Amino acid sequence: MITWLTPTEGERAMGLPDGWTAYGHDGRPISARARQKALGNSIALPCAEYIMAGVKEELEGGTRDSDT
Repeated sequence: MITWLTPTEGERAMGLPDGWTAYGHDGRPISARARQKALGNSIALPCAEYIMAGVKEELEGGTRDSDT
């Protein structure tokens, strides 16, 4: 038996606020399946923040702690 995450659970797992994917650019609601697909094709926000912090450090010539 396969158990899928709900869109809200997926948003939380990706570090997004609840309801982040609920509406499209035109303000209309998006189906749960489309929301799950969009979340599956995205990168987790904490991961992106960590990577970009490393890029910033490298561009500024600093060093990062290896234990974080």
